[in-house]
Amino acid sequence: MGHIKKTEMPTSWPIPRKGKRKRFVAVPSHSGTKGISILFLLRDVLKVTKTRKEARYMTLGKMVKVNNKIRTDENFPVQVFDSLTLEASDKKDNKNYRLQIVNRKFSLIEISEKEAGTKIVKISGKKSLDKKTVQMNLEDGENILTKEKFFVGDSVVLNTKEDKIEEVLPLKEGAKVEIIVGKHAGKKGSLVRFEELVRGKNYIVKLDDVEVSLPFKSVMVIK
Repeated sequence: MGHIKKTEMPTSWPIPRKGKRKRFVAVPSHSGTKGISILFLLRDVLKVTKTRKEARYMTLGKMVKVNNKIRTDENFPVQVFDSLTLEASDKKDNKNYRLQIVNRKFSLIEISEKEAGTKIVKISGKKSLDKKTVQMNLEDGENILTKEKFFVGDSVVLNTKEDKIEEVLPLKEGAKVEIIVGKHAGKKGSLVRFEELVRGKNYIVKLDDVEVSLPFKSVMVIK
């Protein structure tokens, strides 16, 4: 398992970069700075375990789900907008969380079981396979074959229990959006208009009483 010094971890990770204890923190097996390992969340954020051994006991015991799929590797990355479920022995006291951005830092927000059944993901690419079927490439690395109509930059609501698309959220004027990177990360607003550039375009988003111009990678459509 990989580790990095606290002083080297991304500023978006939700623990102090300095401190007397634990000079090193666990990093996820893949996804780089886009994800936080299950171990990190169980031990350093939720504090339901004290050691990697205890976290591994939970994952190997099939007590941890990410987006309603059992994950037995404590190094598996949980990404922004993923759901994390900790299963109780009686199944009645399960805890569900959503990894979100709050004040530019990742934060686990407790959610209901119903909310944990869906996830919003940004569409990062598409590939036509035939006249009717298109491969939808998602920001979290997943690819879906679909006949839905969509454009790159839209978001999709996924039913993670049934592995199906519930809704496509178009990136268009008036859309509700969340800023996912940069100094405004975690803030929500509405897309006012597009700003054409020599190459590509920027997105003018209204945040409270101010309008900001943001690049494509910063904006994600939400419900």
